[in-house]
Amino acid sequence: MGSSNSSLSVLTEDILEEYTLLTYLSKAEILNLYKIFGTLDEKGVLQNLQYRFPCHVVEYYFPQLKHNPLKDRIFRVFSSQKDGKFSFEDMLDLCSVMSDKCPEKVKATWAFRIYDFDEDDAVGEDDLIEVINRLTGSAGQIDVDHQKRIIKILLEEMDLASSGSVGQPEFVHAIEKMSEFPHSFCFHV
Repeated sequence: MGSSNSSLSVLTEDILEEYTLLTYLSKAEILNLYKIFGTLDEKGVLQNLQYRFPCHVVEYYFPQLKHNPLKDRIFRVFSSQKDGKFSFEDMLDLCSVMSDKCPEKVKATWAFRIYDFDEDDAVGEDDLIEVINRLTGSAGQIDVDHQKRIIKILLEEMDLASSGSVGQPEFVHAIEKMSEFPHSFCFHV
């Protein structure tokens, strides 16, 4: 690359090439993310790609996250250390999944983890109530009877094992039938 910008020196051509092989992001997208992360870096800590920034700092520079009703779950799921912090590589993982080049099955697998609020490896009634409440603004926007009807319909369609909850394979299978999902589970960097 031969960039004279010393803040990019840690991103060697080899590292950049490796990131493009391991993600669904282009070199230009990775460099753009690195530049955004560079604005977070007041002390030169980004010379270590594993340095962990607090999530509230990261969200300030990514409006796609700042205004997302599921941002706490997104940060929890994509934080490699589950410590309320995000490294540059954590952000690469997130942006890779949110890329329009990411396969639908990969997106659906990550969406499952985000929607599994109680982290019991199943999306059940309580998880779906939480999703509905967050997507509609707050509890009470949709009355309880409506919520129960929505959940009943969702479980009838998605719960192939009739277990009362949806496992990851069932979730991925159901999501594959939703043509709009890949476009709604996407943002650009």
